[in-house]
Amino acid sequence: MKKFEWRPTANAPKYYPAEVIAGNFYMQDGSSIYIPTGHTLMTGWGNTGAAHIVGEDFKPVPYKFDIKWVSYLEEKFYGGTFELPKEKMEALFEEGFINSRNQQETYDSIVLGLAPGGVLVVWMYGSFTVEIARFQAKEIEMTMKEFKPYATRSLEDYVKVIKNDIINEDIKGAIDVDNIPFGIWDTYRNKYNWAPKVLFKKEGETLLKTIVVNYYNGEFFNTYGQNPVVTEMKERPIPYRSAMSWRDDQNNNYGAKVFFDEKEIFGLFDTIYNQKKAPKANLIFEIDKFNSSLKVYFKTENEIYPIKKAEVKVYLASS
Repeated sequence: MKKFEWRPTANAPKYYPAEVIAGNFYMQDGSSIYIPTGHTLMTGWGNTGAAHIVGEDFKPVPYKFDIKWVSYLEEKFYGGTFELPKEKMEALFEEGFINSRNQQETYDSIVLGLAPGGVLVVWMYGSFTVEIARFQAKEIEMTMKEFKPYATRSLEDYVKVIKNDIINEDIKGAIDVDNIPFGIWDTYRNKYNWAPKVLFKKEGETLLKTIVVNYYNGEFFNTYGQNPVVTEMKERPIPYRSAMSWRDDQNNNYGAKVFFDEKEIFGLFDTIYNQKKAPKANLIFEIDKFNSSLKVYFKTENEIYPIKKAEVKVYLASS
């Protein structure tokens, strides 16, 4: 049986806290490994959460998992048992990817994403993170003994107290805690035919060293700038962030970060693909000849679509 080095972890969207109550990944050799419990999860969709170093370093790919969790904003419990695409996951572990140092490596974690409404997404995580499957968990009954066996409050009171402790002013300022955007995490999964492309206006040889693209659906890559998968035209989710580094012909090193405005970038994808029916597009990152500014826009076969609201930072970097 093929074995790989990976760890189980779980997480929830930023500002939408969840907590794993119980869960395990199961392997066909009869072994299992537990999903870490007892942590408030909300560091971002697709990111890793709590991870425990348990069991063997190398283990088979799981073929199923079960999980129970609490969604604090909803004050609801979800759970279920789900079959995983084991063969697909094995193939991805074996294939791996090229990292930002131009080295071959592979995934190191299997991440469960727990969103309001019982949405459950599985990713394989590394310098590349890819979505494996999306499941729908059911709302479940929970007892206080099962959830927090040593607590003295009622289950309902306990969940409310924890919720009120977690929901601070930062969260209240970022989202409407009384109006959860159910369905948004499925909207984030929509994909379109596009590719990023970095253009340098400076004459002379400039080398793109690394590039990062984070997508709203939790996927991302961080790879060597010359990796051909970067510019491959294919179905991709909508990006929310990008970063890159490059070296000019004078051996000066630079970096840039781009944060997209959610309303603007979703509106542009709707215009380009749904209204204009464009078959494909490039997301252009155009760096001026002084390596001091960066312009971002979409380019289709017939039109250019400026991106005006992105937050852009270009900086001189150390070697």
